[in-house]
Amino acid sequence: MINPLKALCLGTLVCSLTLNAVLAAPDDSAPAFAADPTVTQRTEVTPVQGAATPALESAPVSAAPAPATETSAAPAVSTPVSPVPDEHGFYEGGPVYVSDENRIWTRSGPGTQYRITGSRRIGDELKFLSYSQNGEYVRLEDEEGKVVWMDLSTVQSEKCGYPLEEELRREIASLQERLENYDSDLARELNAAKTRLERLETENRGMSEAIAQKDETIARLDEMRRDYADKLETKELDMQMRWWMQGALIALAGAVVGIIFLYIPRPRRKSRRERF
Repeated sequence: MINPLKALCLGTLVCSLTLNAVLAAPDDSAPAFAADPTVTQRTEVTPVQGAATPALESAPVSAAPAPATETSAAPAVSTPVSPVPDEHGFYEGGPVYVSDENRIWTRSGPGTQYRITGSRRIGDELKFLSYSQNGEYVRLEDEEGKVVWMDLSTVQSEKCGYPLEEELRREIASLQERLENYDSDLARELNAAKTRLERLETENRGMSEAIAQKDETIARLDEMRRDYADKLETKELDMQMRWWMQGALIALAGAVVGIIFLYIPRPRRKSRRERF
């Protein structure tokens, strides 16, 4: 198979040699080449003395090939593959947590040289008694009254482990129950509030009626007071007028009696001379 670059170089060389031969010809019998560059010519190559030119039967003369356009393929979308955990729930690259099923060793004395007397589950509650001399161990008492020693770094004063989990589960269950019964509790409180409101409205209406009755009674009593005051004032005026009338009548009677006494003839007294 001929290399395209070599073929192109050879074609260029053949064309140049043919052109030189045509220009050097004395007559007009030179072959005419088609103007169309796409036409392929087959030409015999005449070897030149003193030039090492390989003999070629023919060389195609054609236009330069058009560059091929590369079409970029769309990138393939890779779908993530979900990891498949094993029988323990582990898979490569997945998280692993320290199990809360671990157990802590208890010893008969404050140190690793003492024998192991048992183990305790994380979250077990024990009673604190005292520290060791170096302060690295604590002396504890379990629910059966047995005294054991444990490393200080393995105990804490806050609740943890399964007791804390149980407590949180109870709180969650209580919250869920309260949430489920929230609507009924709210409806019950709403009904109780409506009942109290109706009772208060009834009491308010009763008090309003009582206040209205008291206002009517006060208005009636005030009217009676004004009436009695008017009557009392009229009576006082009447008494004053009566007193004035009686005084005027008495004065008039006295004046009349006085006038009468003035006009009544008096008996004449006898003089002494007439007596004897």
